[in-house]
Amino acid sequence: MNEPGHRGSRSLFFLCLIMSVVVVSVGATAIGTLYETAFQNQRTQLADLLSSHVRLLDTVARTEAASDPTAEQLGERVLKRIEQIRAADPDFWPRASGELLVVSAAADDIVVLLRHRTGGAEPLSTALQADKGGVPNGLATAVAGALAGNAGSLVGRDSAGVRVLAAYAPVAVMGWAVVGTVSLEEIRGPFLRAGSVVAGIAIIMIAFGCYLFYAISDPIISRLEEGEARYRELFDSMRSGAMVLEAALRGRHFILKDLNRAGERIDGLNRQDVIGRKIDEILPGVAKEGLLSAIRQVWRRRQPENLPMHVGGEGRAGRWREQYIYYLPNGEVVVLYDDITDQKRAEQVLRDSEARWRSIIEMQSIATMIVDKDNHIRFVNRAAETLFGYSSEKLVGAPFGFPVVEGDVAEIEIIRPNGGVVYAEMQSIPMRWREEQQFLLFIRDISAHRRAEGDLRKLFQAIEQSPVSVIITDVHGKIEYVNPKFTEATGYTYPEVVGKNPSILKSGHTTAEEYALLWQTIGSGNVWTGELLNRKKGGDLFWELASIAPVRDVHGKVTHYVAVKEEITQRKATEERLRQVLKMQAIGELTGGIAHDFNNMLAIILGNLQLLEEEMADDEAKRELITDAIWSAERGAELTSRLLAFARRQRLNPQMTDINMVIREMTDLLRRTLGERIEIREVLSPAVGETMIDRGQLENALLNLTVNARDAMPKGGVLTIATDSVDLGPNDIAEGQPMKPGSYALISVSDTGVGMPRDILDRIFEPFFTTKKFGKGSGLGLSMVYGFVNQSGGHITVDSVVGKGTTMKLFLRRSAPARKGRRHGEPERARRPGGAENVLVVEDDQRVRKTALRVLEKAGYRVVEAANAAEALQKIDQMAQLDLLFTDVVLDDGSSGPELAAEVNRRRPGVRILLTSGYAEDRVVRTDIGGHPVDLLPKPYRRDELARKIREVLDREPPASTI
Repeated sequence: MNEPGHRGSRSLFFLCLIMSVVVVSVGATAIGTLYETAFQNQRTQLADLLSSHVRLLDTVARTEAASDPTAEQLGERVLKRIEQIRAADPDFWPRASGELLVVSAAADDIVVLLRHRTGGAEPLSTALQADKGGVPNGLATAVAGALAGNAGSLVGRDSAGVRVLAAYAPVAVMGWAVVGTVSLEEIRGPFLRAGSVVAGIAIIMIAFGCYLFYAISDPIISRLEEGEARYRELFDSMRSGAMVLEAALRGRHFILKDLNRAGERIDGLNRQDVIGRKIDEILPGVAKEGLLSAIRQVWRRRQPENLPMHVGGEGRAGRWREQYIYYLPNGEVVVLYDDITDQKRAEQVLRDSEARWRSIIEMQSIATMIVDKDNHIRFVNRAAETLFGYSSEKLVGAPFGFPVVEGDVAEIEIIRPNGGVVYAEMQSIPMRWREEQQFLLFIRDISAHRRAEGDLRKLFQAIEQSPVSVIITDVHGKIEYVNPKFTEATGYTYPEVVGKNPSILKSGHTTAEEYALLWQTIGSGNVWTGELLNRKKGGDLFWELASIAPVRDVHGKVTHYVAVKEEITQRKATEERLRQVLKMQAIGELTGGIAHDFNNMLAIILGNLQLLEEEMADDEAKRELITDAIWSAERGAELTSRLLAFARRQRLNPQMTDINMVIREMTDLLRRTLGERIEIREVLSPAVGETMIDRGQLENALLNLTVNARDAMPKGGVLTIATDSVDLGPNDIAEGQPMKPGSYALISVSDTGVGMPRDILDRIFEPFFTTKKFGKGSGLGLSMVYGFVNQSGGHITVDSVVGKGTTMKLFLRRSAPARKGRRHGEPERARRPGGAENVLVVEDDQRVRKTALRVLEKAGYRVVEAANAAEALQKIDQMAQLDLLFTDVVLDDGSSGPELAAEVNRRRPGVRILLTSGYAEDRVVRTDIGGHPVDLLPKPYRRDELARKIREVLDREPPASTI
């Protein structure tokens, strides 16, 4: 026991010695710091005091300079005045060890004008010289700096050789320098005295403290040493292994300082062999097993750690160790460890059981919680974390916030951290967990259910109010749902179709192949879109545009089919009418062009034949041949006229016509034409009145319609001709019909004949189309009617039922009466068959042009020809006199006869105009030029018709100029 006591005494001695050194060092440092602070304060105070004397000298100098003395006089006066002030003020320089110098520069010398010390002063005339090396002696540096105009402070020696703190500054007005000093001894003295006193007191206190500490600590140290011995015995007697570690290299390594016997036994170590070695060398697995990292963490954070660790092998063959790591105040780390393999195995069994239970709970998509009787949360699964928006760390231990009643099912509103609201359904079940009464809660998010209910409600309302039919069937095609639009479209009510197949709508017009393709498409999971001609409950046919798609469940299996259908009957009818109109327009363009070309050729033939007829007047046989040829050409002209009528390119002569009167006047003719087996009935409305129409063409149209009706009734029947007046608005005119809203005269021609099927109805207005035997019909009758009605601004419709008959309706647009022309019986001006006027013939067909030239030249006219408008205008500029322009309506250079006529009217006012054309289309031919009517001679024309028309136009009064 003596050795530990001596070791304690030595430790106490060294402790006292160290404390003494530390106290003295701290005291000396503190005194030095205070001295430095005081020195800087003295430097500042000295500079401020010197500045006040400089200001005094400056003030005195400025005052004395007011009387304008010489420099020498001014210096004497200032010094005298300063002497007076100094004599009157005993504290003129209030420093016990300092002095005040006033100096000036004279030649190469520095002259001290005034030297003041506390307790006396004397003026001097001594020059202070710098040493030979250029380094100033004493205060020469301060004086030189002040004379140079600078101010500052320095440490040097005064005239008595004493080390002083000197401050210097210039007196600008006089060119002097002022230097003030204070002895360093005066500054340092108080601190040296105070330091001596403090040091003495500190030594006495340290000595007394060491004695007192020794007197008190010696028994304590003895007890500590005894305790250390007991600690060692206890340390070695512990059942748990214990090791003491010391950090090295800032925690990179840990050195084993001590190890108890249990540690030796558990790890199979010898303490004497391992003390002083690194722990990772003694136990190589500590880094891999995480122990070294845990030790380092405890050493850095100074917080204890508990580290269960599996060591000694792989799998269940290894051992488990429970380790507690503590940080000691002296910086060492203690590791206590036990072999807890048996405990771990028991815990593992419990964990496995709880893991199975927890895995079942965690796998639940429904939020599951355990709440104690105080309404605090004890357990949550991941679904609950997701539902509430908080982690389990924040939820467990927190108040649940909702009342929990045993066996209750309630709806709750959960407010998430982001402010969102979740609607949930909660069910509670009582249970015992961890020896306490708890509640097991199942909380199901019903927000989506609520939204789905709302969405389903909106979806159902949308489908119920949808403007298209919606049908839902199962995979076998049995109807499960139809919306009200389906009932409106088909006539079948919901109870009538549920459980039935959509085939109840079949009309028989859709082929089995089309239905097979439909089922093949939707059966393969694709969407089928197409048109179906179905039958309503009442038997009417209707068109539907249908889209049928499969409906899949969450697994992708097709469970139902949904069909969306839109009735397109009206649209199909409109499209059909539009196709018919476009087809008829195309055929009209074709036939019109053919007829136009035929007319040009017939004009050449007729013109030349008539010229030959005139030349062959004496040869009866040849005249007869020519006459037959002329007759055939005229029949060809009639044929082209019919084609032009269909193409709406014939020349009409509209006049106010009483339609009922026309029908009555034609009745006798119709009876003779139709025969006795056909009864004619007239249902004529007085309201039809008069309308502007070409009477001759109307009569031809009625005759064609009645003849066709007769042919449709080979065994006889009834033909009804009815008239009426109708007003059609925008909604009364089907889309695609070339009609405008307004008032129309309606003529209906109905028969009780065989009727016509759809394929014939689609073609009845086509030129040359006929159902009659060869040679019995030209196929142009209805084409002429169609062209006449459309050219007159009307429309024709056909309704026909096979076996019942046909009704054709002519809608003739009413219009204002035309301007009255020459009244019947008005005498015409005498016409001559020829003349000598100048005529310009413009025709792009050379043969037609040559024929016209021969006819006009033979009639005596002076004729000039041109092939197009540009050439015609050149000829006009060259002609001195032009009486009449005879031009074709359509010219091959892209110009038109009316445009040429307008330009001629502008250049040559008063020139007569005569147009000619193979057809007269309203949108091309202008019937007036410059506000004056223009005549039109249709092609083909006879020689005498051309001569007579030329003469007729020339004999009229020339039109007035519009320029």
